[in-house]
Amino acid sequence: MLSANKKRNNSSVLEFNYLHWTGVTLIGFLCTLVWVEIGEIPDLNLFQAMVGATIIGCVQALVLSRLFTHAWLWILSTFIAWTLMGGSSFGVIGWFAPRTNLIIIRLTTGLILGGITGIWVGFWQWFVLKSVLPKSYLWILLSGISWSLSLSIGWIIGGILHSVTHLFLAEVIGLIIVWLLVGMLTGIALSYLLKKS
Repeated sequence: MLSANKKRNNSSVLEFNYLHWTGVTLIGFLCTLVWVEIGEIPDLNLFQAMVGATIIGCVQALVLSRLFTHAWLWILSTFIAWTLMGGSSFGVIGWFAPRTNLIIIRLTTGLILGGITGIWVGFWQWFVLKSVLPKSYLWILLSGISWSLSLSIGWIIGGILHSVTHLFLAEVIGLIIVWLLVGMLTGIALSYLLKKS
């Protein structure tokens, strides 16, 4: 019995590829742009948070469905996290750009807001992972670190490009980088947790 579980865990680790996770996360974000408008904090509403969360949760659940049977719970937990955040004064962090091009403000704000976002979303997703991974509590911390680094880097790049081009499209490129890095770093984190289990 123990050997069968060990074989199943090993095959789950092999089935999970952080590059697939990165790809679907980025594609999910790009798909959200059909319904969710990139803007500044007041421009985004609760409906856009719900749509964005559903799309991101669905594409990530496709990858997770190879690992466990109740992957639909990932969609639900992601939906709850982003909807509550979108309905609050905090806003929908992954879809807006700061109003300033000052690098130091983008860096510090990105680190802080990214960390809060990652911990918040990671906390809700942990409810799904805790029944599958023994050290799933680490997901909350790793999600926080991933979002903190990703948001600050993406916002800085978006700000630099915006300063040079004076086009808002530069901010969209910055947010694409945010989601690319979020996908990559959370994918590596999830891969690490699967190996540790």
